[in-house]
Amino acid sequence: MEKHIEMSLTKKLSFSEHVVCILMSILPMLVSCYVLVLVTSLKYNSFLPLAIVLCAVSLYLSYKIYCSYNVDWEYIFIDDELRFTKIINKSRRRELLTVSLSKAEAVARVTDGAHNQFMKNPGYRKYNFKTNTSDDVWFVAGVDAHGSRVCVAFEPDERMLEAIRLTVRQRFFA
Repeated sequence: MEKHIEMSLTKKLSFSEHVVCILMSILPMLVSCYVLVLVTSLKYNSFLPLAIVLCAVSLYLSYKIYCSYNVDWEYIFIDDELRFTKIINKSRRRELLTVSLSKAEAVARVTDGAHNQFMKNPGYRKYNFKTNTSDDVWFVAGVDAHGSRVCVAFEPDERMLEAIRLTVRQRFFA
C-alpha cells in the first residue's frame, strides 16, 4: 500500500535576508535610473530611447529578483522516499533532493543532543529546508538518489512524522 503525504510551508525571511533582498532589487533600479538621468542631463537625445529601454528592463529585473525571495518548501513522502522541492514565487518548481528512508541512518530532532552528531559530521552534505517559523525542527541523515551522504533539516507535521516513524522504525528518535 502506497503512502503519500505532501506538505508545503512558506519560508519566513530573516532580517539579513530581507536586507539582501531589498538591496539586490534596488541596485539595478538605481543604476538604470542614474544612466537615464545622466543621458537626459548631458542632452544625449540619441541615447534617450536606449536609456528608457534600459530603465524598463532593469525595473522588470528588479521585480523578478524581489519575487525570487518568495520561497515555499514542499516535503513529499512517498513509500520510503522523502522529496524536497523549492517553489519560487508560487510559480517555478525545482526538485532539490530525494532521500531514501530505507537507507536512512537516523531521524531525530535537531535539538536532540544524543543523536544529532550527524549535523556536525563533515562527511555529510548539509541541507536546510526550514521555514524559520517553528522551533520543532527535525533532521534526516541518509543517502540521496545519487549515493551521497546527506543531512537534511526540515519541519514536518504530525502526519508525516508518523509515516516516517513507521518506515524507519528503530532509527527514529523522538
